[in-house]
Amino acid sequence: MKRIKNYILLSLTLFIAALNFNYLLHPLNLVTGGTQGMALVFHAFIPIPFSILILMINILTLILSYFTLSKSTTYGTLVATFVYPLCVHLTSLLPEIALNEEFLLIYSLLAGIVCGLTGGYVYRLGFSSGGVNTLNLWIQKYLHIKVSLSNFIINATIILLGVLFFGVEKGLYSILVILVSSIVIDHMVKKSPFAS
Repeated sequence: MKRIKNYILLSLTLFIAALNFNYLLHPLNLVTGGTQGMALVFHAFIPIPFSILILMINILTLILSYFTLSKSTTYGTLVATFVYPLCVHLTSLLPEIALNEEFLLIYSLLAGIVCGLTGGYVYRLGFSSGGVNTLNLWIQKYLHIKVSLSNFIINATIILLGVLFFGVEKGLYSILVILVSSIVIDHMVKKSPFAS
């Protein structure tokens, strides 16, 4: 029963994360790294729906995880691999909200808080969002590079690509989103029963 409850909570959390993507990150072109950031960058030159791009990235990393990492790592990402793109698709069907870019700082802070809360809560439930997180684990296992360093390199590369496509200002606000998100996640992880 607890496992079913956790899957329901995970799905609700991913739905909120998808709302954040479709109502803040995507319309403002805030490339925050990770699978979402990769999808925003890829979409700039591959105009297919974000949900499909995210699903493709997730499936590729899921296959990588299945064949090269532990089965528990793979199973931990399985739900998010398919539910999050579905949520991105469903929330993209909701009415759009016009955003005034004069409030970009406020929107960025809000996006960072939501990213942090949803990302931290996924971790506290004992799941992983997969995607870039899986790449980090693979790099640690086979290239012996710390997860924190590989995470920084991958996300910094994604953000730099975002700067090329969307400009320096959006890049700076994207970094703000990541900083706020990291602070929130760190606070949540410290209270997590899964924290070491």
